Amino acid sequence: MLIALSVRDFVLIDALDVDVHKGFTSITGETGAGKSILLEALRFVLGGKGEKRFIRTGADRAIVSASFWLPEGSEVRQELSERGLLDDGDDVLTLRRVLNADGPTRMFANDQVISADLAKMVGTELVEIHGQHDGSALLNTRLHGDLLDQYAGAGSILKRVGTAYDEMSAARARLAKLQAKVDSRDQEISQLRLLTEELEKLAPSEGEASRLALERIMLLNSQKLIECLSDADSVLSQSNALDSFGAASRHLERSFRLPELAEAPEDSPQIVTLKSAQEAVERALIEINEAQIAVETARTAFDHDPDALESVEQRLFSLRAAGRKYSIDPDALSDFLKESQERLAELEGFDLVLETAQSDLKSAEKQYLDVADKLSALRQSSGEQLGISVGKELAPLKLEHAKFRVQVSQLELDKAGPNGRDDVLFEVQTNPGATFGALNQIASGGELARFTLALRVCLASLHSASLLIFDEADQGVGGAVAAAVGERLGRLAETRQVMAITHSPQVASSGHHHWHIVKHVENADTTVSRMKELAGEVRREEIARMLSGSEITKEARAAADRLMTETV
Repeated sequence: MLIALSVRDFVLIDALDVDVHKGFTSITGETGAGKSILLEALRFVLGGKGEKRFIRTGADRAIVSASFWLPEGSEVRQELSERGLLDDGDDVLTLRRVLNADGPTRMFANDQVISADLAKMVGTELVEIHGQHDGSALLNTRLHGDLLDQYAGAGSILKRVGTAYDEMSAARARLAKLQAKVDSRDQEISQLRLLTEELEKLAPSEGEASRLALERIMLLNSQKLIECLSDADSVLSQSNALDSFGAASRHLERSFRLPELAEAPEDSPQIVTLKSAQEAVERALIEINEAQIAVETARTAFDHDPDALESVEQRLFSLRAAGRKYSIDPDALSDFLKESQERLAELEGFDLVLETAQSDLKSAEKQYLDVADKLSALRQSSGEQLGISVGKELAPLKLEHAKFRVQVSQLELDKAGPNGRDDVLFEVQTNPGATFGALNQIASGGELARFTLALRVCLASLHSASLLIFDEADQGVGGAVAAAVGERLGRLAETRQVMAITHSPQVASSGHHHWHIVKHVENADTTVSRMKELAGEVRREEIARMLSGSEITKEARAAADRLMTETV
């Protein structure tokens, strides 16, 4: 909701600061007073055109600011928070645009620089302008389907259609991928058969090349290792260390049996020292024996068949040759063979795979068509209902000879999408016997405003911009028709903020609030537009002026009283 508007040096407006209220605000003034300038200023700050002519004569720049209250949970508030333009808890967005006479225009959101495109995107969500030259959502044919779906409450079935479309698209992609391989299949099968036969004969194991390379190094150096180990074994065998330590162990054991030590306490220093010496000799005896066994075992481990090295080298050569041939690490040949076997099996069973893919696509298309047709039926019935509802609104708006319809045309399957297979278009017939056509192509300015008003009334429950602005929806009508326009604008204002630029006293009196714009000359050579909010007696005088012209009569004041009593 718009809560404040500030304009500086914009065309004829030198300074304007206004607080904006809820409900319906009517905007009046003589032709050329500046009502359209106010609307242009709003377009400008919402990312519209930024032309140098907007800068008031004599000024260096034009500035327009608009502050909006964003309710919690709104999509705009969430989007701006994600972009870092709103802090947590903030609910006010202030858009400000500066147009310099000697430089580019600059756009700000809460004092942070943004692009005009972002401002336009945000503005589309916040403000919807209905006028002869404005592309509101109701005139954008690409959005007609979305509006109808919202009116029909088609959210649930739309999700089902989207899911079915994704499944159908995936089935199409798989079949297309398989069909693209048909021509090269036979050649690939021949190549894979040769490859797998060769590798199956080689029968590589995972990491085999690395193990063989290490084994080859060991085999190449085994003779030297065997010589070293044999020398070590010989030295240990020829040494009398084992006999010496055995004799020493026996002498120490005999010392414990001497009568002189029989009475000595076990914890005496001499006995403790003697036991320590005996244990050390016994440990040495055990270690010497284990050393001899270990050296012999090691020597035996490096002993090999003289043909082993040749066998390892031949195997390693074969693995490396296969790796070079297929441009793959020899250690990965085992996995490569497995993948090739799986691929060969897939290709050899290709016909069955292709038939399955074709069957899957037919099944997916049927599922999509089933749910898409249900969506089409809902759109048809809801479109008819919307047409009836809009038709009831047209007669009071002096469009009793006009007709409105929702054209739902079913597309071919290949042109269908995640939102169904329908082309939705809002069409009107302005005169009996005339052809139906798009709203913005057939209706005149005044008719267009009233058509969109009727549509917006019927779609009032749908999500739309929080501020709706109607530019002369009462053009070319008066009396009861103008009163009907005002009554409908008031109904719209029950759920959102509404503004209407009007020349009709009936519409002006329907507003909850009333702004009046006047143009006058200052200092004999400066023309400015000023705006003020009218209420009470002042507002009655303006309504009376609109009824009677320049001279306000008692009858006009009485008529103004009646209008204000009936509508306010």
